[in-house]
Parts: sequence; C-alpha cells; structure tokens
Amino acid sequence: SNGEGSGYIVPNTGIMLNNMMGEDDLHPHGFYMEPAGTRIASMMSPTIAINKNGEKIVLGSGGSKRIRSAITQVLWQILHKNISLTNAIRQPRMHYDGNVLQCEAGYEKSLDTANYWKQNDMYFGGVHAVSSYQPPCGDNRREGAVVSQ
Repeated sequence: SNGEGSGYIVPNTGIMLNNMMGEDDLHPHGFYMEPAGTRIASMMSPTIAINKNGEKIVLGSGGSKRIRSAITQVLWQILHKNISLTNAIRQPRMHYDGNVLQCEAGYEKSLDTANYWKQNDMYFGGVHAVSSYQPPCGDNRREGAVVSQ
C-alpha cells in the first residue's frame, strides 16, 4: 500500500482501488481470518442533508475509523450551532479511539485521561463539502481545496 490505497491502478482508468486490509474495525474476527473471497465491509460515509426549505449540504471524508465522528461533528456544528459550512469544517474535533479520547487543539484540557493534540491533524478526517446555499469547503487537514463558479 502507498498509505492512501491499494497501490493498484485499474488499467486505462487512472482509478486506484482502496485498501481495507489494515482497518481493524472492518475485520472483527482479526486480520486475514475470513475465507478467501469474503467481501470486506467498507467505511464510507457520503452524506446528504436536506432541510425543510430544500437546501442541501453534501459531505464526505477520508479518515478510516474517524470518518463517522468527523462527519457527525461537522453536521452537528451546522445543524445545532448554526455555524457556516466553512467554520464547521474548521472547528476542532475529537475522536474516541477505543482507549483514549483524542482531542484536537482548541479543546479545554479538562480530562486527565484524554490526549490533547497540539494542532489540527489529518488523523481527525478531512471533511469536504458542497452546499446549495453556502460556499463549498475543502478541509485544510487534508489539503482540501475547492473550485467554484
């Protein structure tokens, strides 16, 4: 693996296949324990939110196990705190990794058992989003960029 996928590009497409072999949450019985040919679950979370006025936000993220928490936290910021799409994506995030609560810079250091990062990091996902009523936003944690007209 090149750290980003399987390292295999489908001929004549330019598309690199994903690599799910190293994701322990997708292998509940242990790595390489399923019979050959078994379909492996995938961690993807393309998300569409539509409000009562028909306005839409479409988001997605890379980040392995952190995809769920990244998408959920951004949506919560938008829907419950009424923060703009860009500001919601820029907010610090947290993720419970099964042992320790991981917190990005910006969280108050109030828990002795949490791990507080010194800066925002791609570990916490990279939420990229478009909206029918706000400017698009690419997450700077993963060098996200947008092009709009």
